[in-house]
Amino acid sequence: MQGAVESEWWVQRCIIRGEPVPGHLTRLVKRRQGELQAQRTVLRARDSTVSGSLFRPALVIRWGLLFVAPLVFFLFWYSRLSMLPYSPPLPVEKPVISMPEIRPGVIPLPQLPEKPSEMILPEIAKLPPFPPGADLSRGPTWEQRISLTFDGGAEANATEEILDTLKSNGVLATMFLAGQYVRRYPDLVRRMIQDGHEIGNHTFSHPRLTSFATNRRHDTLPGVTKAFVQHELREAARAFEQVTGRPMSPYWRAPYGEHNREIRQWAAEIGYLHVGWTRDPAVGEDLDTRDWVEDPDSPIYYRAEQVRERILTFGDGSAAQANGGIILLHLGTQRTHDRVHRELPVIIDGLRRKGYALVPVSELHRALALGEDGKGSAFAAER
Repeated sequence: MQGAVESEWWVQRCIIRGEPVPGHLTRLVKRRQGELQAQRTVLRARDSTVSGSLFRPALVIRWGLLFVAPLVFFLFWYSRLSMLPYSPPLPVEKPVISMPEIRPGVIPLPQLPEKPSEMILPEIAKLPPFPPGADLSRGPTWEQRISLTFDGGAEANATEEILDTLKSNGVLATMFLAGQYVRRYPDLVRRMIQDGHEIGNHTFSHPRLTSFATNRRHDTLPGVTKAFVQHELREAARAFEQVTGRPMSPYWRAPYGEHNREIRQWAAEIGYLHVGWTRDPAVGEDLDTRDWVEDPDSPIYYRAEQVRERILTFGDGSAAQANGGIILLHLGTQRTHDRVHRELPVIIDGLRRKGYALVPVSELHRALALGEDGKGSAFAAER
């Protein structure tokens, strides 16, 4: 056994390492080499069979059907789609909506009855004459009378509350209404007449008349002519008469307080006296409530309680006090809170406690025309 193992060892050394073969092992080595050669031949044949089988025609067809055929089908289908004629989608029919005709600046007049009996009121008494170009900004300082006046330009979101307050307190005021306001809110305008308030003119479209907004001077603006001013006043009066069936009072107030002697004279030619509001330059006070200022950070903004105190303390310590005062307020507001008109009940009560009578502007005008002794006008032409 040991001899066989030793012989095998020598055979491996001679075959693998190529060492000289001992003579007694020559035959054994050749036989083992032949066996190894046969094994190599078998292995090569097996390898060639396995590798060649991967590329046999049958397998190629199978692989082609599995991978290539779907790709060819997709390309064929896609090319057919691209050759089809393009047909755009049909437009979707939208419903036809007839829009109303819009004409800028034209506000349709309300349908009014033929002067119903409840709208037929006594004619306005003939007012005393006034100097052309005059500005009525204060009544007689020898009488404890004050006027509440309200401007109506575009908004009316405070009007109903104001009218309710005035009615519940038995106060008659003077309202200056723009023609556009009259056309937009005819029911409110009719209520003012029914409640007995005096209605003055605030022009039709509420335009700017002077250059005050740009240079702090009241120079007549280009385009503001006598014809323009008189047309604005006549159109506002016409709108009011169409809504109420009666004429306006012969008082007017310039929009934004922008006016001068020339403009006031043009208005006076067709019978209108300008009405401002009371200022006292000596003490730097006035009766403009600034209720139109909505920005709390503005230097001219007054809180509602500040407005109340300014009115109730106006003229304290002076001989005239607040006699003949004309207070400026508005029928609409852009304030979302702190609304001045909600202080009206306290203001009215406070003025009456101090002895003031609340009257329309026309009563202040008549008192000025009579004078302090009742014998002549105290209304100076240079006002």
